[in-house]
Amino acid sequence: MHRHFISYPKSGRSWVRFALTVLGHGHEIAFHHDGFEFNDGSLPAHNFDIGARRLQYAPPCRPVYLARDPRDIIVSLYHQVTGRFRDFFDYRGDLSAFIRDEYFGAHNLHRFQQMWEQLCKEGLALKITYEECHADFEAVLRRVLDYHGFDDTAEAIGEAAHISSFENMQQVERSGAFPEPWLRPRNGAPKVRRGRVGGYLEVLSDCDIAYLEAIFGGERPEPGAVTRAGM
Repeated sequence: MHRHFISYPKSGRSWVRFALTVLGHGHEIAFHHDGFEFNDGSLPAHNFDIGARRLQYAPPCRPVYLARDPRDIIVSLYHQVTGRFRDFFDYRGDLSAFIRDEYFGAHNLHRFQQMWEQLCKEGLALKITYEECHADFEAVLRRVLDYHGFDDTAEAIGEAAHISSFENMQQVERSGAFPEPWLRPRNGAPKVRRGRVGGYLEVLSDCDIAYLEAIFGGERPEPGAVTRAGM
C-alpha cells in the first residue's frame, strides 16, 4: 500500500482516521507510528534511521505526517501507557518521571519529531498538525484526501467532518458499535480521552514544563504544506 498516515502515538490520529473511515477510505491507507507503536512490553529498541526511511517512503509512497505539540503528546502518552496499555508495561512512575524516562520520555519524542520534520522539509511527506485540525478540520481533511488521490465531494467531506466531532466519537466508542478495535475502551480506559490543545498546562508542574521546553525549544508545530513537486 502506497498511502501512509504516520504519527507519534497520541498525536490525535484517531480523529482523522475516523473521518477517513466515514468516507470509506479507512482500509485504503496504512495507519501506523513508523515503528514507535508502544504496545510491546519487551521494549524493542527505537529506530531513528532517517536514511532507511528515505528509501522506505520514497515515491510512489505518499506518507502524511501528523504533528502535535509535544507537551500534549507526552501527557497523553503517559495516560495510554498507564491506562490502556498498563498490562504491557506495568509502568509505576508518575508523570514527572515519565517525561524523563529513558525509553518513553521526551528525548525520544524529540528525535522522532526532528526526523519527520526533516523528511517533510525534503518533500517526502505531507505535514499536517493536530492544532490545524482544531482550527479547520474540514480543510485539513480535504488536504489529506487530495494528497492521497481521493476525489470525495465537498458535501461528503463536510458531512464526515461533522460526524467526526469529539462528542460523537466518544459516544461511538462508549456504544461499542464501531467495528474496528482501535476505537474501543481497553483496560477500562477510553481511546477518545480529552481532545484538547494545551491540556498539558493543567497537569504538568512549572518545573516539568521548563524541562520539556528546554528540549523542544517551546515550539508548537507549524502548519504544514504540500511540498513535494507537482502535489
